Amino acid sequence: MPFGLSNAAATFQRFIHHFLSGMDFCVPYFDDVLVASESEIQHLEHLKQVFRRFEEYGVRLNASKCVLGKSSVKFLGHIVTPDGITPLPEKVSAITDFPEPSTVKELRRFLALINFYRRLVPNAARTQAVLNAYLKG
Repeated sequence: MPFGLSNAAATFQRFIHHFLSGMDFCVPYFDDVLVASESEIQHLEHLKQVFRRFEEYGVRLNASKCVLGKSSVKFLGHIVTPDGITPLPEKVSAITDFPEPSTVKELRRFLALINFYRRLVPNAARTQAVLNAYLKG
């Protein structure tokens, strides 16, 4: 499918969701698929099912981009482990090293930067409300 078409990404995402339907242990996001399992044995079984499905639909994998059997993986800007989801250290550094905003434009840039990890911050809305008030002037 040519990705120059404006609806190609959405069509591909729908296809991935369709062909992995019923596999609740899969988290597909465009061409990334996270397979989450509770044990090594279960993970091997899940991988067999996923590989069969890929073969069934004629989807080929790039082996050099596959990460298999790991208990910790980078996925969509996060580190996913059995203990939960954490932000990437380099992304946290970008936030903590951001110079204190002195203009509305800089404040907008900072808020955009921290918004990506907003759901990982307790009471983020309340904390950011103070900063958002400065945007209203």
